[in-house]
Amino acid sequence: MNSRERVITALNHEEPDRVPIDLGGTVISTIAISTYAALRRRLGLVEQPIQTLELVQQVARVDEDMMDRLGVDVAPVFANDPDAPGSGIITAPDGTESIQDDFGATLKKFAGCHYFDWQEFPLPEPSLEALEKMPWPDPADPGRYRGLRDRVKSLREGTNRALVGMAPCGHDLFNQLFRVRGMENGLMDLLTEEEFVCAFLDRLCDTICTAQTLFLTEVGDLIDVQFAADDLAGQTGPLVAPDLWRRLIKPRQARILATIKAHTRAPVLYHTCGAVTEFLDDLIEIGVDILNPVQVSATGMDTAQLKKRFGKRLSFWGGGCDTQNVLNRGTPDQVRAEVRRRIRDLAPGGGFVFNPVHNIQAGVPVENIIAMFDTAREAGRYPVRCA
Repeated sequence: MNSRERVITALNHEEPDRVPIDLGGTVISTIAISTYAALRRRLGLVEQPIQTLELVQQVARVDEDMMDRLGVDVAPVFANDPDAPGSGIITAPDGTESIQDDFGATLKKFAGCHYFDWQEFPLPEPSLEALEKMPWPDPADPGRYRGLRDRVKSLREGTNRALVGMAPCGHDLFNQLFRVRGMENGLMDLLTEEEFVCAFLDRLCDTICTAQTLFLTEVGDLIDVQFAADDLAGQTGPLVAPDLWRRLIKPRQARILATIKAHTRAPVLYHTCGAVTEFLDDLIEIGVDILNPVQVSATGMDTAQLKKRFGKRLSFWGGGCDTQNVLNRGTPDQVRAEVRRRIRDLAPGGGFVFNPVHNIQAGVPVENIIAMFDTAREAGRYPVRCA
């Protein structure tokens, strides 16, 4: 069974030869650049320039030799950069680096920090007038799709790994409000500025649907999974009242997922961190097929219970190792025990792709990473027998 067959079988809720493995298949299931460099050195892989998969999170594009060594079964598919030039990195005398995103927000990475973070927001007030003046990405920029089909067709013919599509112009509805207004202002807007919020969400939904349509018109028949996202919860529960989410966000999210499903037969992988159990029935209802990253350390995210309650209607992509407490702080033996536990909980009957919870962060011991993936390959063979 090759990698693509392995992933498709698992996502059809059937048992392949072993649990499929992801590292680098999406921008939220890869590895920090610094950790990736250390991992390559430890494994004795040929030294070569490391490509950045996503600038904001400072994560690496995983190379073929690393995929082969770890048994990775998936690979990412992105649109091109647009023809319209974006802003490059500006470095201040104190070492602070700044970039501007497609919506006009300024992100900064301070000296000694690992990521860029949103610092200056393009919407100073929650008004329709300010919204009209705000910069906005063009989902129809022809540069995004020029040559895309030929490139992805060549990739599909050149690898047997499953391909995960990621359309341009963002994916988040709920989160994007915070990236143009700031977190505190955005949360207040949801409660006090509904006309503005609805206008913003409608325009954003139009943008995302256009981007998904154009992207999937090119490659919808060539990909095996399509990515969508919106972080809905924190460590202990939802970020907003579920009823408010159901009224303002869910119908627009449903439109995005319906757009995806109208243009591809690929299942939808939906990324949301946190304690999201309260949203899962809703997400399944509107078309989510796969949950990522399965934040096992969050409240109510016990993997055995999730599998029992949702495992026939939902696949799980991630949750293979706790990255808050075990992968970063544990011993290799503790990592191996954690991996066996999660495989025991999530793998029976298929419906599971192995990846830790979110990206592997800077400073994670490389011996733990090696132990994690080696154990996943060994313990993930069907029939699963994890003591």
